[in-house]
Amino acid sequence: MIKIRKLEEYDLDSMYEIFMNPESTKYWLTKCNSKEEVDFMMKIEYLSYYRRGLMHPYVIVLDEKVIGILNFNDEFDGIGRVGFILNQKYEHHGYMTQALEKLIEIGFNQCDYHRIEALVFPQNIKSKKTLERVGFIKEACMSSYLRHEEQLYDIDLYAIVRRESNEKRIIDKV
Repeated sequence: MIKIRKLEEYDLDSMYEIFMNPESTKYWLTKCNSKEEVDFMMKIEYLSYYRRGLMHPYVIVLDEKVIGILNFNDEFDGIGRVGFILNQKYEHHGYMTQALEKLIEIGFNQCDYHRIEALVFPQNIKSKKTLERVGFIKEACMSSYLRHEEQLYDIDLYAIVRRESNEKRIIDKV
C-alpha cells in the first residue's frame, strides 16, 4: 500500500533515480542528465508552484522509498490540472492508480475543484490507461496545442468532473 505526502527537500536523492531515467521521463519535456540538473529542475519548476499559489507537489512513497511524484501543476476557475511521473521500476503494480485516487480526493474535497484535467501526449498509452482507471474521460485531441523547442505537439485532454457539486450546471439549448 502506498501513501502520498508533501515533497520535501530531502526527497531530492530519490528524484535522481526517477528524472535521470529516459524511460521514466519519456513524455516529460524537461530532460535531466545530471544530479545538478535534477536539483535545478526541482527547485525552479516545483518552487514555482508555491509562487503561483498552487498546492505543494506530493511524492508517492512505498515502504519508505519515494517512487514517484504527482501534483496539481495548474489551477484556474475551480479546475485543477494534474501531472504525474513514476519510477519505471514500479510500473504495472497499481501504485500510480492508488496515488491518483488520493490526489483526486484532495482536489475535490480540499481544493474544492469541480473539474480535474490531465494533458497527455497521444502516444503515452500507459498514462492514458491509468487516467481511465480512476475515472478520467478523454474529451479531445488538441492539435498543435503545445510548443516546445520549436516543435508543435498534439495533446489529448482528459478530465474527471465532480458530479455531486451543489453548483447548477447550465446547458445551452440550441
